[in-house]
Amino acid sequence: MKGNFICRNWFWPVVMAALILVSPAAASEDQTARLAVGVDDIGTVDPHFAVKIGEAPIVRMVYESLLRHPAGEIDIERIEPSLATRWEVSSDKLTWTFYLRKGVHWHENYGEFTAEDVKFSIERLLNPDVGSPFRKNLAAVESVTAIDPYTVQIKTNNVVPDLPALLVDYQAGYIVCKKAAEKMGKDLTYHPVGTGPFQFSSYKPRESFTLKANPDYWRGKPKLETVVVSFLPDNSTRELALRNGEVDAINIPAKQEWIDRLGKAGFDVNLTSPANMFVLHFNLTKPPLDDIKVRQALCHAISREEIINYLGKDVAKAEDSPLPAGYVGHTDDVAHYEYDPSKAKNLLAEAGYPDGFKTSMNISNSNIYLPPMQVIQEQWKKIGVQLDLNVVDHPTYHKLIRKDANPVVIYGAYRYPLTGNIYLTQFYHSDSIIGKPTAIINFSHYGEALPGVDKYIDDARYELDVAKQKTLWVAAQKQIKKDAVSYPLFTRLYAMAKSKKLDLGFQQKSWSFYDIRETAQKVTP
Repeated sequence: MKGNFICRNWFWPVVMAALILVSPAAASEDQTARLAVGVDDIGTVDPHFAVKIGEAPIVRMVYESLLRHPAGEIDIERIEPSLATRWEVSSDKLTWTFYLRKGVHWHENYGEFTAEDVKFSIERLLNPDVGSPFRKNLAAVESVTAIDPYTVQIKTNNVVPDLPALLVDYQAGYIVCKKAAEKMGKDLTYHPVGTGPFQFSSYKPRESFTLKANPDYWRGKPKLETVVVSFLPDNSTRELALRNGEVDAINIPAKQEWIDRLGKAGFDVNLTSPANMFVLHFNLTKPPLDDIKVRQALCHAISREEIINYLGKDVAKAEDSPLPAGYVGHTDDVAHYEYDPSKAKNLLAEAGYPDGFKTSMNISNSNIYLPPMQVIQEQWKKIGVQLDLNVVDHPTYHKLIRKDANPVVIYGAYRYPLTGNIYLTQFYHSDSIIGKPTAIINFSHYGEALPGVDKYIDDARYELDVAKQKTLWVAAQKQIKKDAVSYPLFTRLYAMAKSKKLDLGFQQKSWSFYDIRETAQKVTP
């Protein structure tokens, strides 16, 4: 008995202390979240047109999709039901059936969400007269049929394994209200009507966009009462507003000094991906880059660590595969070209360039593109390669690289959905070679100047078995890296910061700005 009594005396204080430590912060009386984004205004919040950083977070709060990503992240292998509760595909892999959630209602008394809204949304998006920039995302859709109010069938003209990933809360996936769109017309541009946790309150051009809680939201009433998105294009002004408590969250430049400064000041700093992966693409039609030993030498002469230290250790992460980390099918089991200047010099000598060589390239004056290339310029100089940089404005750079003007192209890209399909197709399929009628961004001429990986990419495109798809994409990555067609450098992360008073209810891992859902609330830290 005595032992038990002693145990109780020390046990309960410890338990109470532990409970105090793990107890969540108390909700604040002020449940208005104030966000600031780096734009001077928005052009639209119509989800079939919204593309800017200031528009996307508003759209995500108002509109929903058949399926959705997990809260705060982009992960197509963990897609969740949303306006659809489940889905299935026919044996011929061409007909997809989605079973819709019952009892979901549109904002502003526009009635219940039904299959007619899904049919209307997809047909609206595919209508060339509407002109949505996301039309190509669903180009394979042949027809949409409302079987009944809660069942919709989508037929495609070829096998599209990625279709569920295209029907999430991103770009072409958002569902608009048929009745609202037909009644409001162009007014939908700045007066959104969705099914999401927040609904339209007001819009002040060049100032702010205000949303209020949707009390009838099917997942439960949001904890926040109001969300105000302010437009503050100046970086310093946004930082000052955060520090002064005028706003609760901002997007910030992806620079180490910003991350360090705001972190030390006690703010939560979030660095997110997927984001643009930067890659060097070698033009195989321009000597001496048609020699694999020269390409291998240039790869061995690059120190990713030095580039990342220059950019900021928290700003960028090294990449080694032609398919970025985080994409379905990614593998690091590829040929590695470790930093080794001596080996690089030996390879150049074997290729007939013992003293190196001289070349030049056009480069964008963007502070995203120019600094990494200047670091590489200095690294290549150590092995005798003199690279002259012709600095041009960013639009001119994009025009020139599509005209085959460069022996080397540095390019940053992010492609959704996060699989090997679009990414590998655009950069490495022979149909994508610049200069062709079907050109996209195959700057290396891979697949013509050198046999490529078309078969792997084509076979994976129509394969519904994810395991088989991954095997094909892995094979493509191995071959691309073996041929030294390109040299992956780094992914530059998105950056944002918020007050500890804003609790999202989950960890922000993806997107270019905070994902405000019904779980978000203001707290007293």
